[in-house]
Amino acid sequence: SEAMETVVVLGADKDLGQSVVHALLQDGSFAVRAAVQDTGSPLAQQLQQAGSQIVAVNFKSASGLQEALRGAQKCFASTTTDFTDMDALKNEIHQGYLIADACKQHGLKHVVFQGGHHVHRRYGFPARHMDAKACVNDYMNEISLPKTELILPFLYESFLTTFKPKPAGPNFYKLDIPAGETPLDAISVKHVGLIASVLLKNSHKWIGKSCPLSAERLTVDQYATTLNEHLQPRQFKDSRISVRMFVENYNGAGGEDLGNMFEFWKKGAQKTNVALTHTLCPETQRFSQWVSENKDLIINR
Repeated sequence: SEAMETVVVLGADKDLGQSVVHALLQDGSFAVRAAVQDTGSPLAQQLQQAGSQIVAVNFKSASGLQEALRGAQKCFASTTTDFTDMDALKNEIHQGYLIADACKQHGLKHVVFQGGHHVHRRYGFPARHMDAKACVNDYMNEISLPKTELILPFLYESFLTTFKPKPAGPNFYKLDIPAGETPLDAISVKHVGLIASVLLKNSHKWIGKSCPLSAERLTVDQYATTLNEHLQPRQFKDSRISVRMFVENYNGAGGEDLGNMFEFWKKGAQKTNVALTHTLCPETQRFSQWVSENKDLIINR
């Protein structure tokens, strides 16, 4: 039998990369090489025990990338935005160019890359985490890298972190998500991983294409209603927060970028394909299924 192809997952220490590693291992068609910043971390140990080879890659010093890709055939890559960095946009683009050049140099047959839309270029307001990925995707096209661009919507897991429901009285929570009346596409990061693994297995169908994901499209009001159905006696409500108020109230760096992301989504400019998403991954969960499986996390985080 011919040797198994190796897929390198760059950014395996982030939720998305981790999900891709687990999906590839579960599928069993590839040898998996997980690139992390710290090979001694509990997460790295866990990925190794699950069956992947662990390699260290540090984008700040551009070290380890060549070794990580050596002898590999395919790659999943997602760049990271550091909103606390004054040069966040420039540095993320630089990181993406390093990845693109190294993949090209090593003759990789297929790269699945988390891309994004040009928000600033189209509308004049910055969403650096999206703008950077769009620039990197353009560069990958320019150098004719055989790749598939994966475009992500809002993630269900954001309800556990950045967009965790805020207590607003006994058993009462509000959702501060500035999407207004616009239906918001979303998906679980777990299923993004499964879809990335399907794309890597079907390179011939997917090279040169873009894959815009969405498991379901609901208004914030509908997300709240779904939470109400599963988490009684707790009540959830759309706070109807404006983008401006969201940005003003946001704790931490990147509030403006996230606000502008919603501004962009409200324009309906991110076309997604719900039917395709479910075809690629029949296990893809609608929001209500995800909530019923993650009840404890939503309330106790």
